[in-house]
Order: sequence, then C-alpha cells, then structure tokens
Amino acid sequence: MKRLLTVLLLSSLISFSGCQKEVQNSKQKTQEVSTTSQAQKDSAYDFTFTDVNGKTHKLSDYRGKVVIVQFFGTYCPPCRAEMPVLQELYNKYKDKLVVIGLSVDYIGESPEKLKPFVERMGITYPVGPASEKAWEEYAGRITGLDSIPQTYIIDKEGRVRYYEVGFAPSYGKLFEKVVIELASEK
Repeated sequence: MKRLLTVLLLSSLISFSGCQKEVQNSKQKTQEVSTTSQAQKDSAYDFTFTDVNGKTHKLSDYRGKVVIVQFFGTYCPPCRAEMPVLQELYNKYKDKLVVIGLSVDYIGESPEKLKPFVERMGITYPVGPASEKAWEEYAGRITGLDSIPQTYIIDKEGRVRYYEVGFAPSYGKLFEKVVIELASEK
C-alpha cells in the first residue's frame, strides 16, 4: 500500500510539471516580467496561424486585449490539464481576453488534423499548429526551454508580461490575477 501511494504521488508530481517532446520533465520555470525589464519594452513575436476551422489569426490583430498563448502537445498530460483552466478564463473574460493554443506536435501539419482533439477537449478558443518560428521566438528566446506547456500572457500593447513553463492546478488563480491586472491597465 505504501509503495502504491509513493508511485501515485510521484506520477501526479510528474504529470503536473511539464513534458519535453514526448518525455516527461519535472523542470519548471515561472517568470513575471517586471515593467522595467527588456522583455517589457520588446513586443511579443507577431505570429500568424490558421486555426482548426480554417480561420487565419495574427497576434497583432488582438492589440487592445490581453492574450494568453499556450504552446502544447496533444500527448502531454499537463498541457491537457491546463486547457480547461484556459477555457474557463476565456469564457469568463471573453470581452477582455483572447486565448490561443498552438500545438508543437503538429508543426507543419494541416490544422484540420487537430480538430478531433480540440472537439474532444471542448476547446472553443482558437487552436492550430505552431510554426517553427513562433516556437523558437517564444521557447528559444524567452525561456530557453524545450518543455511544454509554455504559457505566455501578453498585455494589451503586445508585450509578454508573464509566463509559465509546466502546469499546476494553482496556476488558474495566478493566470486570472494577471489577466485582471493587465486588463485594467490603461
């Protein structure tokens, strides 16, 4: 019984950290970007993607709203655990917030291939394959990690103000706090 509890505890810790290109990884990185940092002064990389319904989106089209961008893998348990949290935020703050999901395991694939996954997860926010360039600009330039999920919160001016690598259930309240704060900025 003791061994079973230990195994369950370890698997729950691993599943709420992050994934690394088909391999579990317990590394996490959290960063709130202060208003005086270089990242605050730089605009987020302005990517374009096509969602599972064939609509094209460009990050800069959402200036004036707070944007959450999640890089995820369909195979990744922490990524899938984060999605209902993002969906809830999207539903609650739709007038101030846009959520975008970008799949790193479908880079270069047709967005329609993701549609069954999106429907199964009950996601209504825009989801599509990430581009290699977008993944490099965010994961490579900002975090330097190849782990997922990577979730970025971008302010109304198009600057990355907060990010998380990995997922834990407590992040929902954290994300909501950041969204409220950024949405209230003039």
